[in-house]
Amino acid sequence: MQITDIEYVLGKNKESLEDLGKINPDWMIEKLKDKTGIHSRHILGVNETEKSLVIEASKKLFERVNPDDIDGIIHVSQSPFSRLPTSACLIQDILNLPKNMMAFDLIQGCSGFVYGLSVASAMIYQQGLKKVLIICADTYTNYIPKNDRTNRPIFSDGAAAAILESSGDGSIGPFSFFTDGSGGDLLALKENNGKEQLFMDGKKVFKFSLREVPKAFNELLIKANLKQEDIDLFIFHQASAVILRQLKSKLNIPDEKWFQNIKDMGNTVSATIPIAIKQAKDSGQFKPKMNVMLMGFGVGLSVAGCIVRS
Repeated sequence: MQITDIEYVLGKNKESLEDLGKINPDWMIEKLKDKTGIHSRHILGVNETEKSLVIEASKKLFERVNPDDIDGIIHVSQSPFSRLPTSACLIQDILNLPKNMMAFDLIQGCSGFVYGLSVASAMIYQQGLKKVLIICADTYTNYIPKNDRTNRPIFSDGAAAAILESSGDGSIGPFSFFTDGSGGDLLALKENNGKEQLFMDGKKVFKFSLREVPKAFNELLIKANLKQEDIDLFIFHQASAVILRQLKSKLNIPDEKWFQNIKDMGNTVSATIPIAIKQAKDSGQFKPKMNVMLMGFGVGLSVAGCIVRS
């Protein structure tokens, strides 16, 4: 079982910190660049939606993958284009995929791709599925005004579509999960003047990540019966430079085994890890027969990690 292909798309409008600085002259742009590690991000263009990103990413994937072979869709999003019916069912129809398939949504964010892999791999093992389409997409900027200094410099809009197949020499798992719903209000949608707006207590989410990710990291190695030096590549959720720097340092991960793409990408929430895998493959950093650790963390509050044998 292995991830055989990935495609992604980003919002067509590019927004830099300098663009935001013109609107917010009191912002210290260089300080924000250092803290977030993000210089520019991608936001939805005119007539773009979560739906259009999902469909575009999937169609790019189907230029190489036969859609008639798909027997499952898992759509992972906290900003789905349809809640009732589930977006996955509509995706099946829009893409004219086979009808004898499983299709459902997972409402997850920063840990979403790892959750999707967990469910898809279990379905392949238990239900005999052969090829599952996992689509991760979030459009957080719809909930963030341009004067929000905490969130606007970080989040991007994007979608990634990945294929998990039953065939191949690779493997998916084991997995490690942690959930603390008591901190759910630290990164949440809250009403503000009749509109939903994203709220994040950055310091507390940072502390949660720095405290709990190393625990999941160690638990995962134990479950996999691996030592840290056995891991060839670490792909973590691309949250922000400050948390990635701290985690890399605390876990003593060497530069050559670390992937980071946040500078001109931003935080695309559930899509960060599959986008990172695609870019790591394209650059030659993600190769066959590697042990790769994936680690998602954030909104929930949630941590989800897994080992992928490529």
